Amino acid sequence: MGTIQIKKVEKTVTTGKAGESRQKVKKTYGKIIYRGTLNLADMAEHIMKHGTVYTEDVVIGVITKLKSCMQEMLADGYKVKLDGIGTLYPVLTSEGVADAKDYSAQENVTRVGVSFLADQSKKSQYKASAMKQGTTLSTQLWSELTGEDETTSNAPSNGGTTGGGTTGGGTNTGGNTGGDNGGGEEGEPDEN
Repeated sequence: MGTIQIKKVEKTVTTGKAGESRQKVKKTYGKIIYRGTLNLADMAEHIMKHGTVYTEDVVIGVITKLKSCMQEMLADGYKVKLDGIGTLYPVLTSEGVADAKDYSAQENVTRVGVSFLADQSKKSQYKASAMKQGTTLSTQLWSELTGEDETTSNAPSNGGTTGGGTTGGGTNTGGNTGGDNGGGEEGEPDEN
C-alpha cells in the first residue's frame, strides 16, 4: 500500500480504573505526520497515472457529478454507500425538550452535518486491520522529545507500532494511536 511517517509525542495520561487509585503519568505515543491534502485535481491526475483511458477533465467531471448527487441524496435523508470505500450519512444535533409536543425541528435542531463510516466488509482495504497490514509504518521517525533521528521500519502486519508508540484499545478520529485511558488524540488531523 504505502508508508506512513510517525513522530513521537509525549502526553500526560491517567492510568487505573475509575473508582480505584489513579495516577497521572507521562507516556510517549506515535502521531501521523501528514504529507499534505490532495484536492480533486490532484486525485484526478493520480487516477490518470494508473493507466486509465479517461482524460483528467473526464475524471474531474465524473467526480464532480458524484459529489453533487451525493449532496442531493444526503440532503434528502439517504445514506450513500460507496462500495469498498464507505458510507456517508446525515447526522444532526438537537436540544432536548421536557415535553415531546414542544419539540420543533426548526427550533431544536442546532446542527446538521455528514458523518463517514469506512467500509467494514471482509475484503475492505479501509478496515483498521487491513490498513495496518498493508502499510509500512515509518521509514524515518523523528523524535521531538529526544531530537534524534531513528531509522526504523515496521514490516506490514507485524502487529506493533514504531518508536515507542502504543496500540492500546482506544479509538479515535484523528488517525493517531491511542489507548491507556485517552492517550491518543481526538479530532481533526493536523495539516502537515
